[in-house]
Amino acid sequence: MKFIHNFSTAVATSTPHLYISALPFAPANAIPYGELRIKFPRIAKIAEGHDKDWPAAQGSLWGHTSHVTSVAFSPDGTRIVSGSHDKTVRVWDADGGVEIGSPLQGHTEGVRSVAFSPDGTRIVSGSWDKTVRVWDADRGVQIGSPLQGHTSVVRSVGFSPDGTRIVSGSDDKTVRVWDADRGVQIGRGHTHWVTSVALSPDSTRIVSGSWDNTVRVWDADRGVQIGSPLQGHTSWVRSVAFSPNGTRIVSGSDDKTVRVWDADRGVQIGSPLQGHTSWVRSVAFSPDGTRIVSGSDDKTVRVWDADRGVQIGSPLQGHAEGVISVAFYPDGTRIVSGSDEKTVKVWDANKEARIINDAQVSLPSNECYISSSHNGEHTTLQLYIVTSIHFHIIQCMICMLLCRVIHRIPSHAIQSSFLLFQLMHCMAVRTFVYMINRLSTNVLDFMKMDGLKVHMGSCFCGCLLATDIHSIAHLPG
Repeated sequence: MKFIHNFSTAVATSTPHLYISALPFAPANAIPYGELRIKFPRIAKIAEGHDKDWPAAQGSLWGHTSHVTSVAFSPDGTRIVSGSHDKTVRVWDADGGVEIGSPLQGHTEGVRSVAFSPDGTRIVSGSWDKTVRVWDADRGVQIGSPLQGHTSVVRSVGFSPDGTRIVSGSDDKTVRVWDADRGVQIGRGHTHWVTSVALSPDSTRIVSGSWDNTVRVWDADRGVQIGSPLQGHTSWVRSVAFSPNGTRIVSGSDDKTVRVWDADRGVQIGSPLQGHTSWVRSVAFSPDGTRIVSGSDDKTVRVWDADRGVQIGSPLQGHAEGVISVAFYPDGTRIVSGSDEKTVKVWDANKEARIINDAQVSLPSNECYISSSHNGEHTTLQLYIVTSIHFHIIQCMICMLLCRVIHRIPSHAIQSSFLLFQLMHCMAVRTFVYMINRLSTNVLDFMKMDGLKVHMGSCFCGCLLATDIHSIAHLPG
């Protein structure tokens, strides 16, 4: 199933003699690789940098045309909601990775925060247009009029566990509680912009984080602050959340730390969780309260042991820009993240291994090196590619397509790596660039090919391509 999930895009748009090329990229410990590799002994082999297990990243959802600012799973885990600077709210199938229906449109400026209601029937969103809006999650239409009252950007929204109230935080320095049906509100303030809000599991308290460097707890019914501000962060607090049992609060800050607080006593628990190298923009507890996930401007997602205060495994890497929002799947098995790069990614929450291979070969950028040897039966190629990530996969897939042809060429016919380089770029790239781009879209989400060393055997290739390339390969000069 993981093989199909990881390579479904390529398989769905390719003929069998092409998508067989996905097999070498399956992890060494994966069932398809172990059982099918022996049936295709002459397809391409990864000589160095071969992953042992499936990557933590399970997919990327493409559709937004600007930064993805907020993401959340539905309570049953079947859908994902995302908000973006492109002014839209989008709903996705969590397993299929496809958008459900049309974008939810109505906000006149970028969407800053989104959340599902506890029963999954409604979605709430907050925006730079200063409004809070409620949407029918099934029909994709706005419910009633916008909730108006904030005088600046609405940076954070959420439903109460019973679904009767909505809480919002804004740059107008207020936290507001709304009747989810009637829009009645209570407002209270920080001394700077309110960046994040969340309701306790029993709906009696609200936690808020602000650019005044503090975390504050509020009585949700009376609208008054409970105790003193939780102080310790040395820079803006960007994200806050309650633990599932309501006894702890987690916060992320521009001081690059994640902190855990005792929600009743108002004191910090243990030392700050350190590891991020830039702003921490989003934090969340796992459903069982044992783990914390954080997303940062350092482009990583990290998972922490909530009790011991230590990082679990290596950072989850794959985003090309800062991570703005993170959340756990309802059963804690997956993590969803949204990024400045306009994508939503889904991760295996139980993977501790890095999703990106470490390069074993260091070569100048934008170069292709090929060496060959001949044992009298076929030619063996050692291919080293160092170039932009998009062309890594394109070049490797093209080489696999050419491989059956190339191994028939005597080694003396290969005058230099320059010949093959020209063949790849002048003929194959121009002929198959569209097809390979389609193939590479899926693979790119799971592999980084910098310095990857590929041991070429042979694979299937179309006859027309074989004839053309074979003829060109024997042209004088």
